Amino acid sequence: MKAKIIITTVFTLLLLTVTLKLRSNKHTVEENVYRPDAHKKVPVQAHITALKSLNKQFSYTGTFTANREVMLVPQVHGQAVGVFFNEGDVVKKGTLLVQVDDDLLQAQYMAADANHQTAKRNLERYENASESGGVSKLQLDNFRLSLTSAESQLKQLAKQIDLSRIIAPFTGTITLRDVEPGSVVGGSPVARITDLTQLKLEISVPEKEVVFFREGETAEVVTDIYPGRKITGTIDFVADRADHAHNYLVRIVIANNDPAAGLKAGMYGTALLNKSLSHDAVMVPRAALLGSAKNPQVFVVDAEKAVLRNIKTGQAIDESVEVLQGLQAGEVVVTTGHINLADGSSVAIIK
Repeated sequence: MKAKIIITTVFTLLLLTVTLKLRSNKHTVEENVYRPDAHKKVPVQAHITALKSLNKQFSYTGTFTANREVMLVPQVHGQAVGVFFNEGDVVKKGTLLVQVDDDLLQAQYMAADANHQTAKRNLERYENASESGGVSKLQLDNFRLSLTSAESQLKQLAKQIDLSRIIAPFTGTITLRDVEPGSVVGGSPVARITDLTQLKLEISVPEKEVVFFREGETAEVVTDIYPGRKITGTIDFVADRADHAHNYLVRIVIANNDPAAGLKAGMYGTALLNKSLSHDAVMVPRAALLGSAKNPQVFVVDAEKAVLRNIKTGQAIDESVEVLQGLQAGEVVVTTGHINLADGSSVAIIK
């Protein structure tokens, strides 16, 4: 019984000691807590808000693609007996690039041409004979059918002979060669021709800003290869459908007057579009903003007092942010000195 009383007494004393110590620590902490003097003015820098016209330069980086690009694939099988280009050559439209062996087709064409001429003469003779009644209508129809068949065979062989010659479909640069004289071709690409006289800059534009891009309007393009030089392009295409990130493809076409020494497909370019947003807005410096992006706040100086105010922001342009709600033109907002401010603090504006 005595042992229980002793234990209880010791425990009570320990609990009392801990409680007193905690109260002492709390008192010490409260004494050390900084409490701003409500009568002492906090030095701050401030900015007077004003209505400004919103003019924004949109900037987007993309990749240049060729105006046109085609893989050249032989449509007939055979041996390449002539290859008349090298990689990097600039060729004109209609230039013969590859000749596939067509000796057998030429022989077949000669035979088909002879059959065609024979069928044509036979039909002419029988048509003359039919005028005197010596040929039946059935015989005349058969000779006409023979001529039609001979013409069809002749056209097929002429087309195959034509397809044995790979011709440049447009003026451009050979950017791939995958054929050698003597190799058997057919079904696989042997060359690629690229038109670089115009380049297309493809950029990705967010849905909030795609409304500023209209087909037919101009845009400036800058590149690393020509620093400081702006190239004027034309907006050629604005996508009607967004990708999974809600961005829209915009294509800008620019002239490439010297493809050999100038821009090339695959290079980076940056499109610049200057737009007036057609209304005036209250603008504040970014430095004045407090809080989060969803709940922005500013300190407004009113009668030498700092008043914390909730605002609603809009577009950011350079170092300024549009204020949609919460501020009016002519009000003064704090830009530096926030760390020592609380709602209602006295302030002294310094320059």
